[in-house]
Amino acid sequence: MKLRQKPEDFIVNEILEYKLVDYGNYSLYRLKKLGIENLAAISYISKNFKIPLNDIGYCGLKDRHAITTQYITIPNEYGRISLDEENLTLEYVGTIEKPLKIGELFGNSFEIVARNIDKNDFLKFAENIDTLKDGIPNYFDEQRFGSVFNGKFIIKEIINENYESAVKILLTNYTKSEKKSLKDLKRFIAKNWGNWDACIKYIEKKQITSKMFKNMIKSLKYENDFKKSFYYVDNRLKELFISAYQSYIWNECLKEILKEKLQKDDRKYIDYSCGTFLFYKNLEKDVFEDIAKIEFPTIAIDKEYEEFENRIINSVLKKERIKIADFKKITFGKLKYSKRPIISIPKNVEIGNFKSDELNIKKYKLNLKFTLNKGSYATMVVKKIFETF
Repeated sequence: MKLRQKPEDFIVNEILEYKLVDYGNYSLYRLKKLGIENLAAISYISKNFKIPLNDIGYCGLKDRHAITTQYITIPNEYGRISLDEENLTLEYVGTIEKPLKIGELFGNSFEIVARNIDKNDFLKFAENIDTLKDGIPNYFDEQRFGSVFNGKFIIKEIINENYESAVKILLTNYTKSEKKSLKDLKRFIAKNWGNWDACIKYIEKKQITSKMFKNMIKSLKYENDFKKSFYYVDNRLKELFISAYQSYIWNECLKEILKEKLQKDDRKYIDYSCGTFLFYKNLEKDVFEDIAKIEFPTIAIDKEYEEFENRIINSVLKKERIKIADFKKITFGKLKYSKRPIISIPKNVEIGNFKSDELNIKKYKLNLKFTLNKGSYATMVVKKIFETF
């Protein structure tokens, strides 16, 4: 099975409940983008219209590799703006009283085309589609872990006081989707690690504009202190690093819960970049009713946990060889506490028929439509259908 062979194969529309007013203080805009990372789109709007980043409100991050529609707010003092570019449009909706904040969306609707399907698998996939009524484990998926390379979390390296390792991950590792100029810079830094003069000359020669890279390398040259150089990392990136490790721990906690609830024959493990997801193949009614009620907390400092929560969290942290108190070593940002349902149940599910796939010879495609509550990942639904058999 293949996803995202065409841009229109993965469409995400934000579901937002809002009330327009005649004289609101904030302008509400509909932002549509293709192939652009969420924060990059917001930064582009900020620079293009000279609006401070902190004045642009939004509810959540959207997948880069999709056609996505979401909402943002901008104070009226900046006037009415618009964009109509090939991969980025901004449309004025009206005025509202308060700015949008992270997490305020209701959910997201998805339209997905799964391709390259073998007809011998039709029955297996149809059976898995039928089990969507039992929900799916509500894991954080790969999109949350873009800062993790070779299983190493930058925040865990900092907790273990491996500051050089943390800085090296950031300055030398890259993803396929990054710009060539940035990939080349990171390759050069990796090859010349410790030769900061050479790295500075490269940055100047190639006219690299990133202030973060310039400041971090200069800090290493003049102070040779990896902990201090981390100070120059963009605050939004620091928050993403914290969120990535916090999300991984939550995933591992969910896996521990499912191990307690599921018979071994009902377990199905699927690999991902940070380890494995545990799915269920079959779910008895009483087990479903039990786990459907569970909302599990994210790990945070100085929070009171119930006995069951403490047991699960401590079990995971023991495997990680850390303690909750170790997170106090993080002197920037903070762990955001919330409770998250351990299963997600797709709603408004519409499944098309298997049709001939025009992009893959002798293969078939399948159209999927569904909505999910905020924070849940459509790719988990796809994994449930196409990988758990």
